[in-house]
Amino acid sequence: MITLLVAIAAWTGATAADNIDKEIVLGMNVASYNGPSFSSRIGFHAGVRFTLGLPRVTQGLYVNAAAMLSLRGGSADSVTFNPFYLDIPVHLGYRYAINNGVAIFGEAGPYVGVGLFGTTYGKSMFSDEVGLRRFDMGLGLRAGVEFRRKLVTSMGYDFGLTNVASEEGIKLKNHNYYISLGYKF
Repeated sequence: MITLLVAIAAWTGATAADNIDKEIVLGMNVASYNGPSFSSRIGFHAGVRFTLGLPRVTQGLYVNAAAMLSLRGGSADSVTFNPFYLDIPVHLGYRYAINNGVAIFGEAGPYVGVGLFGTTYGKSMFSDEVGLRRFDMGLGLRAGVEFRRKLVTSMGYDFGLTNVASEEGIKLKNHNYYISLGYKF
């Protein structure tokens, strides 16, 4: 995937720097783990997103990557799990300008999550006592509206593909719905 992104960036040539948008993002998560005994929990995400336009391929096509601090987790039997992840999604998307001030977009692609910290009952989420693995991978979808090429509202869904439980016989996969507000500069 990284090789593909480097090749695309090189192929777009010297104009690539002009096509990179930088965005600050803040939003709300509704996260949970798969399984009937888990209920969702409200969290947040905050970070930066970089979008590289690919006009030489087709107008409106882009690649974006982000670095987001994200509170995920869930609740089961009155126990709340509070893991914080560094999420790094890399999406391929398409932006369609409705008029000069409004555009809609949709994108999809993989994400990698690295567990940074978090607690439940005063114990580290990523310790042997609690038993969550630090690494998560999955697929994400995101769609939204952009106003005046500055303000971005979006919603999305990340579906974890890896089992984050380190205990044998337990299957936990992250699921995360989110809404975001972003500002491009």
